[in-house]
Amino acid sequence: MFTPSSVRSIEPAIAAYKVNSTRDLADHFQICSRKGLSGRLDVSVHSSSEPIWSFFFHLGQLIWGVGELHPFRRWNRQLSQYCPDLAVSSMQQNTAHPHNWNYKALVSLIKQGQLQQSNLSAIVIGNILELLFDVIQAVQQLRPSSEMHLTYGSSLPNFINSALFVPIEADRAWRRAEQAWSIWQQSGLAHFSPNSAPVIWDDGALRQQTSLLAYHNLTTLASGCWTLRDIAVQLKQPLAPLTRSLLPYINQGVIGLNPVSDLRFDERPVKPPLVAYIEDSRFDSAAMGHILAQAGYRFVSIHDAVQAVPMLLEHKPDLIFLDLLMPIANGYEVCAQIRRITAFKDTPIVILTSSDGIVDRVRAKLAGALGFLAKPIEPNKVIDALQQYLPDFAPMNKRDTG
Repeated sequence: MFTPSSVRSIEPAIAAYKVNSTRDLADHFQICSRKGLSGRLDVSVHSSSEPIWSFFFHLGQLIWGVGELHPFRRWNRQLSQYCPDLAVSSMQQNTAHPHNWNYKALVSLIKQGQLQQSNLSAIVIGNILELLFDVIQAVQQLRPSSEMHLTYGSSLPNFINSALFVPIEADRAWRRAEQAWSIWQQSGLAHFSPNSAPVIWDDGALRQQTSLLAYHNLTTLASGCWTLRDIAVQLKQPLAPLTRSLLPYINQGVIGLNPVSDLRFDERPVKPPLVAYIEDSRFDSAAMGHILAQAGYRFVSIHDAVQAVPMLLEHKPDLIFLDLLMPIANGYEVCAQIRRITAFKDTPIVILTSSDGIVDRVRAKLAGALGFLAKPIEPNKVIDALQQYLPDFAPMNKRDTG
């Protein structure tokens, strides 16, 4: 099985350069093409000695590419578009291990007459264009003092059969990736990664701003599990317009964009826990939503204490954060009301307040709260509470994301 990490075992590099602009990168791709390079070009950020992307050339033409971010997701997207019978549905949680996830496996299917050469060509081209887009975006987002390293190597993966090369003109591939980046940039999306996953931060606001059908569609897709690219392929919609349609919600803090780990086909995927926050302050709700999204949790915000119980019964969260000081009903009253419902008898409830006295803690315990979190809301405090009460799920910023 060929993964990005296996690139590191290839022969030592023969030349290295530094770049800090897309023009520099384009020049190097042109050099590879003009000089008829056969080998690989590794692209890495200055802070890391390991290659992040690797592009493979044969006589100056691109034939393959790999990247360390989301190799399974990227492969599955290409299969979904060009070989759907071999793909795993990216919108299903019960994901089985696919047997045809890599280049070598598809070559075997071609030799057996079960797959057309054109399918492999489409997959290779789609894979390379995604990687080039990510490289261009990474260069565009470099700090003024930062740079990228390019390293030329002389070896190719041994599984690539010369009789089944899919040659792609490097200049043409670069121009197509630049065009995709230009569309993304002109759509106002330059600061967003298509590899991030949309997740709902403010469920109440989303309900108010959308129709019932739109709300249902958004809650299905914006689960924090599937990237913008995954969703675009599943819906068969262009990536930039689809993402642009989410911008109003993103700009208002109703929907956030989450970093997400790669698909893991060697085990049943774990659906991130759902955390509810009952809080009348939209500022505090947005802050909590951002923390939870960055850590990989799903989030529902409840602003009205009177509507808290019906919304909790609808969403059935795994943990509830509850503000102490709210109009109409305070946190102690709401907590006691929640505890009287059988469905939430064992659900962790953590009360948040700026008043951190012993009396408050005792009253919170008597009302049925398991924990007490002092304001202001801080990421480390929130993550520590989540790990204490939901120990089976490791936050994104404290686990290996593949």
